[in-house]
Amino acid sequence: MASPNGRTGTQDMPAWRTAAAPILFAVVLPLAVFYVLRSQGISQWLALTLSGAVPAVRMAVEAVTRRRVHSFEAFMIGMLAVRIVTSLLTGSPRVILVKDAGLAAAAGLWILGSLFVAKPFAFQVGQYWHVPTAARNRETAWGVSPALRSGLTRLTVLWGCAQLLDCGAGVLVALLLPVEAVPALNRAKGLALLCAVALITVSYSRRYGRRHALSLFGSAPLITRREG
Repeated sequence: MASPNGRTGTQDMPAWRTAAAPILFAVVLPLAVFYVLRSQGISQWLALTLSGAVPAVRMAVEAVTRRRVHSFEAFMIGMLAVRIVTSLLTGSPRVILVKDAGLAAAAGLWILGSLFVAKPFAFQVGQYWHVPTAARNRETAWGVSPALRSGLTRLTVLWGCAQLLDCGAGVLVALLLPVEAVPALNRAKGLALLCAVALITVSYSRRYGRRHALSLFGSAPLITRREG
């Protein structure tokens, strides 16, 4: 069922399904593909290459279904495509694992780079999940509320730096530990960091809402006067 904003299913999907889908396609299925292929005697290099294609295929299918590609999705699809092509050229499992960790750095730099354009990444995320009326309310709030701009800028910095930290830790794991263990360890590390960032985001958003009577991600920010 199409949602009012024209994005099929996103608005109507239960919260747990919205959160579970990225984890399924970015973590569970790639790991399952890798270890199933390894159990069948497939080489580490080929198993890593095929498992790494899962997130890219999922993003591409979603983009075709929506008939629109968001900028961050296009960037990540491109990075995943580069990862697949370079893995085919190198033939080294260790190089593939390091490049996998490098995707987090690319995402982090993209997120931090959004601070230098019109709207930071945290604002864009909120807009993506809201229907047009709510999105317009948020646009209005952005224009009149320095507090909203400051809060979303801080969260953007948090998310971007978390991705860079994920990359640094991932590179160390990829270089120092056995190849067979790296996919599971890196994804477990990524999930732990994601949970930590999510908890910080929720806590910060609640404190911010109590202090400013303004929701960072709500559908209708409560602007009662021009701030400043």
